[in-house]
Formats: sequence, structure tokens, C-alpha cells
Amino acid sequence: MQGYENYDLQEKDPYLLSGSTCLINRLGITDTQALNEAEAAISEVAFAELIANPIEPTFNLEHLCRIHHYLFRDIYEWAGQLRQTEISKGGQLFLPYRNIEDVAAEVFYQLQKDSFLRELDETEFAYKAAYYLGRVNMIHPFREGNGRVQRIFLDQLAELSGYAFQWSGVSGERMAAACREARQQKPAYTKLERLLATSIIRL
Repeated sequence: MQGYENYDLQEKDPYLLSGSTCLINRLGITDTQALNEAEAAISEVAFAELIANPIEPTFNLEHLCRIHHYLFRDIYEWAGQLRQTEISKGGQLFLPYRNIEDVAAEVFYQLQKDSFLRELDETEFAYKAAYYLGRVNMIHPFREGNGRVQRIFLDQLAELSGYAFQWSGVSGERMAAACREARQQKPAYTKLERLLATSIIRL
């Protein structure tokens, strides 16, 4: 699922090196492709560590921030911090950054009221999980790395109900298309639901 987070360039982006498309980083890298490769390698190791030793899940915005910090702490100063700029993809804006905390609180309160999707059969779990994945994706709390955070979050949510997702069969292109559909002015979650329904297995 990695490799589908190519955002539209904004006129003023405080996260970019001056006159460049490269994100400011701890590694001193000034080339976008080189940074993408280094980020993928470093975060892959951190990702594997989180799978082996998961962060205690709380299924709220703080949970997402802790995952993000662990994955990207060696790459970005702002790892684990909410973005402070607007971002878009394919001409579609994500949630305005000033609304992130309020909207996230609503979404995660709803998830809690839904008992964190426990005791649902596979079909119903995929249906509900697609909705929450779509909402979290629309919030897009971070300047970079949202997809990887969402995957770990969803994996931990699934584990509560005795499920897991086989992500190897989900291409970045298909996930990107499904997420685009879910962040339209009138959101549709059908593609996300299909992806999750065909990837879910019982532990």
C-alpha cells in the first residue's frame, strides 16, 4: 500500500526546502527521489518493529500521532505532529488543517460508540472499516506518511475482532482510487469496502 501519497504542490508549503519539491528532513537530503527511497527504507524497518511490538492502541488521534512518530522520527522533525498546512491530491483538498482535531474527535467518538467494530462478521466489519478508513483518510492528519499510519491503525482495529488484512494483494493504485471516491463531496465507500472485503481473513 505504500507509494500512493503524491500530493499536489502548494504555492507556499512550509515543509519543503526553499525552491524545491523535497521535504525538509533530518537526513540532509535535498533530492526528492533520494528522500523517497531513504524514507521507504527507514520506515519499512520501523514498520516491521511496530508489527512485532505494537503501540498500545487507543483508537483516537493520539494513537495515530504515536504511530506516525515511531515510523518517521528518524526522518522528520515533525514526526507525530499534526500538519500545519493544506494539502490536496488530484485537485481534491483534504480536511483543512485547522479542523483536524475537532473532526477527528467526532470520528473516533463514533468509532467508540460502534464498540470499535467488535463482534461483527467479516462482511459487516469490512463495511464499517471502509467507512472509518475513508474518514481518517479524509482527515489526513500529517504532511506525509498517512497511508502507512492508516494501515497499522486498521490492522490493530481488525485484530480486536480476530481479523487481519492481507495487504499484499492491494496495489497503491487501487487504494488511491478507492480513497479518492471516499473523499468526494458526496463520499462513497464502495471501492474501499470491496478492497477490505477481499483482503480480510480470520485469525
